[in-house]
Amino acid sequence: MPEKLEKSLPMLCGAAVTGCFLTLAILAWLPAKAMTRTSLGGHAEHLIAYLATAIVVGVAFRNRLSPGLQGALLIVYAAILEVGQIYSPGRQASLQDFLFSSTGAVLGCLLLWTVRTLATSPRAAGR
Repeated sequence: MPEKLEKSLPMLCGAAVTGCFLTLAILAWLPAKAMTRTSLGGHAEHLIAYLATAIVVGVAFRNRLSPGLQGALLIVYAAILEVGQIYSPGRQASLQDFLFSSTGAVLGCLLLWTVRTLATSPRAAGR
């Protein structure tokens, strides 16, 4: 890896994580009139957003944050954002949305854990 990229990688990862968290908060608390949904529907959007965030966080903090702790923190964040929707005009908190967000976080963490486990297995090292 080139030296310049290696030095800037932590800053880029931090920016990516910050961007994910800010994006989730903005989209969660945007007033209903300002919302534009995709054709996937709200539940799929929640699942995909948190799955992607879990992957970004897992890559950024690969040596500092276990997948279990990462998943737990993302689930707490999803709960905070969901409850905060009570105060956003035209929005309401939804247990189903929270469950889809949590499922995305868990799936993302499981995917990272699986990839890390396979990459560090003796079979992978013997190739």
